[in-house]
Amino acid sequence: MKVIKSLFSYLKIIFLYLTGKSVKAQDYKNEYNIVAPTYQNWLNRMKKYTDQIIRTDMIINKEGPLILDFACGTGYITDVLLKELPSKSVKIVAVDISDKMVEIAKSNITDKRCEFIVQDGNLFLQDESDEKYDAIYCGYALPYFNHKKVIKHFYRILKKGGTTHFILNCKGTLEGIHEIYINTMKKHPSEIAKILEISYQLPKDENDIRSWFENHSFQTLFTNTVEEFVSFNKAEDLYLWLKQTGALAGTGCFFTDNNEIEKEIIDEIVKKYYSQKSYIINHRFILAIFRK
Repeated sequence: MKVIKSLFSYLKIIFLYLTGKSVKAQDYKNEYNIVAPTYQNWLNRMKKYTDQIIRTDMIINKEGPLILDFACGTGYITDVLLKELPSKSVKIVAVDISDKMVEIAKSNITDKRCEFIVQDGNLFLQDESDEKYDAIYCGYALPYFNHKKVIKHFYRILKKGGTTHFILNCKGTLEGIHEIYINTMKKHPSEIAKILEISYQLPKDENDIRSWFENHSFQTLFTNTVEEFVSFNKAEDLYLWLKQTGALAGTGCFFTDNNEIEKEIIDEIVKKYYSQKSYIINHRFILAIFRK
């Protein structure tokens, strides 16, 4: 029976892939709208790493710089930039697909030097003019896009000498979570509704991200890999953390009966992540800065 279910799940996944039934931009928008009120939980823990790629010293001497905060979320990067760049001539365009995330950003940031836009990032980039921005920032969002297309657009809309600043998840982050979902799919092939492709879009390591950008004529200024471990007393709390921070964005679309499946996911977390009287999971990501 297990073999039959496993085979059925693989056939179902192939069918969903061939028929385009994967998690799309609208699905991510819906899920980030849900986590918007609790996204601060992620920032409280991880903003110390984002701070390392902001590097306003690369911008502060530029005259009237125009900055793009791509996939701005609740506006953390934009907020720091506005505080560290006091010049009235600074302007920031902050764009995100999630209207709820932008709503929170606008409620926290009233500085008129910033313009918030709710739009799919791909559509936004297509309409931007050449050599427009002095700097581009992108926090954790690059793997949600086709990196070849997006990096090409970044190069096109960036001024000569301009910089791009990134922090993004890489292979090995949330180690074991992917396997938990795959195993759950094998158990419940009839419940599979969509597939998620983001795990295949993560860079393997710093060499990978450098090659992505250098292949589009960018110069690498800085890369670094960091890893943060988060621990909880209960498996349910670990799962709630992943849900509330957007770390599992897209997985809510996997199954037709997500409530029942969630119970099994938590059971698997109990088996996989219990260590030294707590439940521990890792976040691994790369910091990177490039220049055109």
